[in-house]
Amino acid sequence: MTEHVAVDNLIIWEFDFAMTTFYEVDTDLINPLLPKQISPMEIVPGVSLLNITAFNFPEGGLGHLPKFQELIASIVVTPDLSRGVPKFAMYVFSLGSTCQEHLDHSANYYKLPSYKKLEYGKINRADNAIEFGDTDGSILTMNNCGSNIGDFLGHERYFQAFALQDDNLFIADLYLKAALFEHQDQGDAGIINNHPFLKGLELFDEERVPYLQMLLEPGTRGKQFYYKPEK
Repeated sequence: MTEHVAVDNLIIWEFDFAMTTFYEVDTDLINPLLPKQISPMEIVPGVSLLNITAFNFPEGGLGHLPKFQELIASIVVTPDLSRGVPKFAMYVFSLGSTCQEHLDHSANYYKLPSYKKLEYGKINRADNAIEFGDTDGSILTMNNCGSNIGDFLGHERYFQAFALQDDNLFIADLYLKAALFEHQDQGDAGIINNHPFLKGLELFDEERVPYLQMLLEPGTRGKQFYYKPEK
């Protein structure tokens, strides 16, 4: 496990709810969202992965900020193996939050494409279900589609996060230390609406097939070690 020491280039986030779903999507649909420097990581020819992740950060989970919810949309891409082998490398193309200060910080420090402040992030912890939306309506609902919840594994997971700002491509190392349950059951994982949050990506039923889900163990907290991005 990597030792993480809080320094100027590392911010540690603490969360008490996390849920992420990877969806199988036709590569032709997501290619227009990707900068030319990176390519999607296909699971089979012509099929890539869209990721939707939701967090709840309690008060104090990120410095002085109040409790807020975050919604992230990204595409799984080819990793930079010179930095290590990540569980996934992801290009973030939209970030929403119920906290404007968090959005401003994410754009300035992490170079992330902040969408706008969201009106709500509803979290049903008992059922592992969420709904996020803003003044344009519901962005999505998402729920656990697994038939059984098994072991929550607390090992550290390494990810790479790509972002584009002012035509410059940035990459950041990100580590999650949390008790997560992963499954690849298929079923009803919720509804993704055709909403401006998705930057023109329009999905139909066949593009809402879950490939993988990850859930934080209820009643626990996880930590996200997010390093400052580099060009």
